[in-house]
Amino acid sequence: MTDYVAAEILLIVAVIAVVVYLVFPNVKGLHYTSRLTCPKCGKQFDYNWVPGGSFTSARLGYERYLRCPHCGQRSIFDIFSTRIKKNL
Repeated sequence: MTDYVAAEILLIVAVIAVVVYLVFPNVKGLHYTSRLTCPKCGKQFDYNWVPGGSFTSARLGYERYLRCPHCGQRSIFDIFSTRIKKNL
């Protein structure tokens, strides 16, 4: 019985490590940076993202509904075609 519990704990720790590795941008993983231009104010800003790392990514695909950090207005941005680098 103790071997079974140890295996479960090891599996839980491994799953948590994978989630931390893929989700947090300061940890090396599959992270991209896109340079976006706000359609309302015309100013540019960078957005760091993880493929499939958003709850809305399944619905919006390569677009995200984001707030511009300059003017505060929300718009839909195409983050895939505006990629500038992959963070490794």
